[in-house]
Amino acid sequence: MPAATSQQALKLNFKEDTLTTVSRDALRAMAKKLGFNETQTVLFALARLRDEVFNDQELEKFMPLTKKHHEAIAKAQPRRRGKVLDTLL
Repeated sequence: MPAATSQQALKLNFKEDTLTTVSRDALRAMAKKLGFNETQTVLFALARLRDEVFNDQELEKFMPLTKKHHEAIAKAQPRRRGKVLDTLL
């Protein structure tokens, strides 16, 4: 499993908008539309690209919990009993 990378910096050199590059103005516009800051927007975009590029088996090595872990957790979760009669919302 990869080490914690929260403090690793990456320098981005922006160019004009093309098929394979993004301008700083485009990044700002995307961040504003998503309600993110620029760093969150870049990380969100990279996470979406990661999910598109790698298959499920390759993705498991990047995830803190594997699909099998999630299935085991869901199976071990207690079943709800009773019926909801009313809510406060």
